[in-house]
Amino acid sequence: MILKLIIFAVIAGFIYRLMGGNIPFIDKAKSKKSEHEFGEIEATSECASCGTYMTEDDALIYHKKSYCSTECVEKAKRLK
Repeated sequence: MILKLIIFAVIAGFIYRLMGGNIPFIDKAKSKKSEHEFGEIEATSECASCGTYMTEDDALIYHKKSYCSTECVEKAKRLK
């Protein structure tokens, strides 16, 4: 009986996805942008060296920290 319910749920989920639906918790899109009354807002991060804020797309990652420029990355390398 439980096997029939599991098979039914799998088939129903497949049909739902085939028709273009989204299944909660599975198709959760991880969007870096969010809607705001003035338009879209991009996620930002702070430079670990100078404190400047930049978009996550523009950030340079070095040792799991975000930096705004190559100068700040070089500065972080010299301090270590």
